[in-house]
Amino acid sequence: MKFESKIKLAACAIILVMSTVAALPMVVNNQVTTVMSQLRAAADVERLQMTLLEQLLNAETAQRGFVVTGNERFLEPYHTAINTIPATQEGLRKGMASPGEVARFAVIERAAAAKMHNVEQAIVLRREQGFAAAATFIATGTGKAQMDGLRHLIGEELAMYSHRRAELGNQLLATSNSAANASLVATITNILFLAGVLVAASRVLRQRDAAERKAQDAADQTQLTSERISLQNALLFRSAELMHSLELAETVDESAGVIASYLPRVLPKLSGSLYLYNNSRDILERKAGWGTTEHEPDIIEATDCWALRRGSPHQFGPNGGLACRHVPKVDTGRLCLPLVTQGDVIGCLTVAGDELLDAAEDQRAWIGQLAEQLGLALSNVRLRVSLRQQSIVDPLTQLYNRRYLDEVLKREMARASRNDAPLSVLILDLDHFKRINDTFGHEGGDAILRKVALTLREGIRACDVACRMGGEEMVVLLADCGQDNALMRAEALRLAIAAGDVLHDGKRIGATASIGVASYPQHGNNMQLLMHAADLALYEAKHEGRNCVRVAKEHSGTQVPPAAQDGAGI
Repeated sequence: MKFESKIKLAACAIILVMSTVAALPMVVNNQVTTVMSQLRAAADVERLQMTLLEQLLNAETAQRGFVVTGNERFLEPYHTAINTIPATQEGLRKGMASPGEVARFAVIERAAAAKMHNVEQAIVLRREQGFAAAATFIATGTGKAQMDGLRHLIGEELAMYSHRRAELGNQLLATSNSAANASLVATITNILFLAGVLVAASRVLRQRDAAERKAQDAADQTQLTSERISLQNALLFRSAELMHSLELAETVDESAGVIASYLPRVLPKLSGSLYLYNNSRDILERKAGWGTTEHEPDIIEATDCWALRRGSPHQFGPNGGLACRHVPKVDTGRLCLPLVTQGDVIGCLTVAGDELLDAAEDQRAWIGQLAEQLGLALSNVRLRVSLRQQSIVDPLTQLYNRRYLDEVLKREMARASRNDAPLSVLILDLDHFKRINDTFGHEGGDAILRKVALTLREGIRACDVACRMGGEEMVVLLADCGQDNALMRAEALRLAIAAGDVLHDGKRIGATASIGVASYPQHGNNMQLLMHAADLALYEAKHEGRNCVRVAKEHSGTQVPPAAQDGAGI
């Protein structure tokens, strides 16, 4: 074969490999776009499922408030649920992709309709026949069974979608790895072809110098393309890791730490800050930063940033552009991006660096796509935190509920046993609370409960836990606290409760409390025994004149008394 023919074949092979390498970004981008679209769709359906459950819970809470008080204002969440549930269900139907999903959602729709019908029946009974009829209807347990069934159905759906998102995340990682491997193979192939061309070209006459230069140019272009693909694959891989880590975050602050850890690798050579709205949504607080951010303010207002005012990315720098007021000195390229999810702005991402001055459009688009993913992930974290808080906090007193007490008491008992440390429990019951309700109404009783709860929160340490067991009975768990200290703490709380009062309808309402104290290990070596001992001490305080503190008698047995086994004291 002639030398010229060999050169032509080698050139064709190089062109073919370069074309393959050049096509890889498009193929990878299409695959990533498809997977991200599926991830967003799955996240949207999961969010709407949680929203539907929250709306049903709000309706049930409104029903109970109305049945107890007869006040129509308590029905506002119920009316809101009636107006918003159809839209939520419509959004879920649009997000269903398979017949199986549609069939399972039809079951949830029927269960939700039955639950709302049950809530409506209780409200109608309260309006037409009064509290007793409505209470009797609720006591049948139908509504609770329906809500438990809905929690189960929606919980199964959320588990399925979580599994689906995990599979999509693995698919995204597999796509990135495949693209990286293909890029490596293409690069090695190019190098081999080029090596052959260079060896052959070294043997030709000087008049072939032009061909050698063209081959070198082709090699340079191949290397640049390969490096660009490798960088894109690395960024995609790190972005997927970031999104997966955010899915595991339990709080917004933890999410901010994850973002600050990953963004220096996802956006190399750039600095920036993450700002999120506070609870009152009047200012934005700096939650995370990376790179050179010592001059970034800790707090900004929405009007200080053009991206937040416009609701779209805003770029500026020393060469021009409208500067944001939160930037003290414009000495480098700047890009501000609002974090938007479902039309709601939750914060903004600021990015700075000289790389932005000459950044290509695809790089800015990549940063914008990253901001969109961060907004969605942070919104999901906030929703999970909100749902968790609602499941363990009593809405009236803002104390932890019985469910959380069972969890934390079991954990603290294990820790006390492992570390040979003391642990005490206070069970307190408000004296003559029924008389307060009969005299001042349930609103007056609720005001007293809120006041006592506030007294407990202000009178305990950060490591202690105050819970509402139900009605006027409350429990305080004192970690690393022996019997003598627990007795002093209980007496201090009793005095504080007796000294406090609230103003209700122009009248001062006060209350006293009887408190039973039990300590580990003197009064019990397990959760049931300890709670039973404190309950017996409370019973003693009630029968010795109320408004006093009594300590449980020591118990040497290891078996749970029959009363404790039946749930007494818990």
